[in-house]
This record gives sequence, C-alpha cells and structure tokens, in this order.
Amino acid sequence: IMNTYLQDFLDHLYDHDKSEQTIRAYLSDLSTFSHWLELQVDESFSPQIVTPLDIVNYRKWLKENGKKSTTINRHLASLSSFCKWSYQSGLVPSDPSENIKSIAGETLGPKSLERKEQLALVRAVQRSGRKRDLAIINLLLHTGIRVSELCHLKTDDIITDGRKGIIKVTHGKGNKARHVPLNSTALKSLGMHIASEEDKSSSKKRSTHVFYGQKGQPLTVRGVRHLIKKYSYEAKIVGISPHTLRHTCAKNLIDAGQPIDRVAKILGHSSINTTSIYTMPTESDLQKTLQSISWE
Repeated sequence: IMNTYLQDFLDHLYDHDKSEQTIRAYLSDLSTFSHWLELQVDESFSPQIVTPLDIVNYRKWLKENGKKSTTINRHLASLSSFCKWSYQSGLVPSDPSENIKSIAGETLGPKSLERKEQLALVRAVQRSGRKRDLAIINLLLHTGIRVSELCHLKTDDIITDGRKGIIKVTHGKGNKARHVPLNSTALKSLGMHIASEEDKSSSKKRSTHVFYGQKGQPLTVRGVRHLIKKYSYEAKIVGISPHTLRHTCAKNLIDAGQPIDRVAKILGHSSINTTSIYTMPTESDLQKTLQSISWE
C-alpha cells in the first residue's frame, strides 16, 4: 500500500500535468528514500520526520552505493520537490531540502544514436515492409515529437500542401500546443502510411487517429516502446527508447548548426536552457575527439 503522503504528492503532480514518465521517476526516487529513512529512524515515513541531516546522509549513502552524480541529483531533485510541496501544504514548518547542494559532476549530452545506428534502425524497419512502423520511426527521428504526442496524433492534425506539411501537436507537455514542420523524409513516409491505410478500407468509417495498434485501437506509448525494442534488437542497437529518438533529432539539429532557439521551438521547450543540454558533447563525441589524435 502506498504511503498516504506520497499518494497526495502524486495527486498534486497529476493536477499540475506532469508527464507519466516524470511521475514514475518521482515515485521510484521517493519510495527508495522513504524505505531508507524508515530503516534509519524506525518510524513510518512522513514529511515531519525528514531533517536536513537525513537528506545529507541519504546523498552520502547513494554515493557510497556507486550511484552516478546524475542519478544522485535526480533523487535530490525529486526529494526537493516533495519537501517543497510538504512545506507549501503546511505539513512542515520549513523545507528541510532548501540548502542541500547537488553533486558536482560532468555534464554530458543525453544518449542519442550515431548516424550509422539511425540508418541501421531505419533499414530494419524497411525490411519489415510495414509502412506504419516506418512512419513512426521517421516522425520520431525527424520531428523530435514525444511518444505521447505521436500516439495522440489525429488525421486532422496533419496539414499538407504539396511538398510542405506540418503536424499540429495538441497534446504537448503541460497541454501546450505547437506546430511542427515535416521535412521531406517525414512527409513522404507519413504520406505512404496514410495512403496505405486508406487503400485497406475505403468502406470502413474514417479513421480519427493516425496510428492504430493490432487490435484496431489507437496505438499506445507501450506499443511504440515495444515496436522500437523489436527493431533496435534487429538492428543490434542496445538500450534505446522512443525518447532516444527525440534526443537524436535534437542532436542532429544542433550538429547541423541550427540555432538553439529554433530547436527549442520544435521540441516544445519553454526555455532554451532545457535545450542547451544538446549542445553538450556526448561520450561518443569525446571518444571521437581523442581518437582524432590517436597514433594507432
């Protein structure tokens, strides 16, 4: 049974339109902390028993258990949000996390696919002959939309005019809508998918969603995850998710020299500070840099 305070905090996150992925991360981090704290103080978890010293000791415990600085800082951010909510809700007289510093660590760009990996993934999809799947992969790679935004896409959200096209993202993060242009690759594969669907059933009632699953229901986030897992296995690429393709699109745009404010607009970021992570070198970038002076 979930702790009452954690449940109330999750309700607060839902009320503020936080994504499912964010909420799952908060729940995981706070569950780990609450179990750790209960073992330390031999008391049921509540905001009232959390002290600044507990948070410092928890940070130390995470470090001693080999957690990366980025993971530790995510735990601290989750805990800070919970403590701030507890204070603002009048559950505690002060915020115990207020002056707790995060761990300094190197900042690397998020995992994205190399050019050859992108091509290997697309080839794996092309071999399947499934126009729907190719449209999904190309949309994620060439527009950077979130997987939840892709699943919500409806036929009315696609506006085409000859060789130009845009998609209206109406279910963006925080319910913010935006228009994302389609480049020729995305437009072509999306057009082929839609045409093949229309050919299949001209007698059937008009489809409202762009992508459907095997049972005739609108495609789900889980369905897209499964699809990408299958094709990445065939392409011999390890550890990628729909979000990796969003990261890849952003990295491709930055590497192509596109202005960061435009990239932020395409991704639906409200601040370019969020987008700036893609200007950071990845581990692969650093490897290539050092390889450039190798004597071997």
